[in-house]
Amino acid sequence: MIKNDPYKLLKESGVAKNLLSDKTKEALEIYDETIDGLNEFPKDKSLMEMAEKIGKAAIEVLSEDVEQINAGLKDEVQETEKKRIKKAQSKKVVEKADKTMDYLAECRLKLREERKRKQETGEIKTPVKRKLTTKLKDSMKKIIGMMPKAVKEDEQKITRTEHAVQIFLSDLKCIWGMNKIKPIEEELKEKFDQLKEKAVTE
Repeated sequence: MIKNDPYKLLKESGVAKNLLSDKTKEALEIYDETIDGLNEFPKDKSLMEMAEKIGKAAIEVLSEDVEQINAGLKDEVQETEKKRIKKAQSKKVVEKADKTMDYLAECRLKLREERKRKQETGEIKTPVKRKLTTKLKDSMKKIIGMMPKAVKEDEQKITRTEHAVQIFLSDLKCIWGMNKIKPIEEELKEKFDQLKEKAVTE
């Protein structure tokens, strides 16, 4: 759970995201990128610390923006006074925002370098996108695991279940346009053979 969450401030302010300045939007993008990295490796303390720092910097930029936006939504009677104040403060605000954005850019670079270093040294593994066949195979194994105890003890019912799974896989191959399902069939056959052998011995 990130303590320095700029989106919490944005929600509390009631300001629409599309009203934010480009700098604030960029700060939120950097924060989002950081959170994505943290979600990949939620137990990494250095990434968590980096996320908190980037969140704090993003909140600073957002706070300035929200303040200016809210000032702009005041009554027209205050428009002249608002412009005078805004003009006096604008240079200071811009300078502060520029410094914060530089800091955020530096944090982004450090975050990427840290993740790359840890992946290269093997501290963390690069997430591998699972293939459709792998997902399907795992799902089929779960179905086998869901078989009631009475069914697992009946060789004939195990064979009928295996036949039903084979038909289902063949139909999916045609519907989904899959190239091959043989590796899946072979691994599932092994599972069913084990169940049959166990059912006979029992």
